[in-house]
Amino acid sequence: MRKEIVMLGIDGSGKSTMSDMSKEYLGNKGFKVKIVPFHKWVIAGFLRSLFGKAIDKGRKDRKSPYSPPKKSFPSFIKPPVAFIDNIIFHLLNKPYKKNHIVIFDRFICATQIKFKALNYNVAWFKKLWWNYKPQNAILFIIDIEASIERQIKRNDPYAYTKQQLGLEQDLYIKLAEKYNFPIIKTTNSTPEKTFKLVEAELNKIINK
Repeated sequence: MRKEIVMLGIDGSGKSTMSDMSKEYLGNKGFKVKIVPFHKWVIAGFLRSLFGKAIDKGRKDRKSPYSPPKKSFPSFIKPPVAFIDNIIFHLLNKPYKKNHIVIFDRFICATQIKFKALNYNVAWFKKLWWNYKPQNAILFIIDIEASIERQIKRNDPYAYTKQQLGLEQDLYIKLAEKYNFPIIKTTNSTPEKTFKLVEAELNKIINK
């Protein structure tokens, strides 16, 4: 058996914590489990180091909220470059060995959803990224204020407005509803209580 499980949600929703707890749970069941954060680049990071300053001329820094002009060059070019890079990254990290489970912390669609929330132009190739479906996914949702509070507590470089976080989460919900992915609310829940719900979903996945 080879399985992919994708954890989706805005910053602070509990993806990383649930990924760690899921890895331990599935490992105890005899599976070889690997967590792969979808925060790394194959070639896009190198391209950004070469051309980033020229492309993001109006950007103050990476710790401040930023939205490019809708019809600007960065708005059009960065999403498809990231999409191609994410596909390569996904193919390199898919589970190929027997009894192997890969837990992806975010996914290809998550990158484009983030771009959409930040005003990048992703609509022109939405059919590609919106329909690149994860094999299995769980969405974690959280009140926006709680998301911000969690990010501040763990000293994350908070760089998104409330409006951007709200739009991002709304798009995640639409994606989950389209593909019938489970949605778990984490706002007022402890990790232990949340994982009870995650555990039930994991059992469904591994018993398919």
